[in-house]
Amino acid sequence: MVVDKNTKKILSDEDVRKLVMARLSVLSKDTMISLGSDGSFTREQLIESVKNGDMVGEKLAEIQLEWLRSFKEKVAV
Repeated sequence: MVVDKNTKKILSDEDVRKLVMARLSVLSKDTMISLGSDGSFTREQLIESVKNGDMVGEKLAEIQLEWLRSFKEKVAV
């Protein structure tokens, strides 16, 4: 569960997974994303990892949430 410190809204793990999968689904099918020492992954592999909640999926969800938080802060300025 994710709690936004500024607005105190709570996102369930399922909400986070849906959000991340929706963001991934708009990428080109031939997109490859590298996650450091974990390797490179296709869009479909990442969607499956997020759906399954494995280590790669959790890491990607964390990265996406951090990006969205920073985007929100920059928009609010």
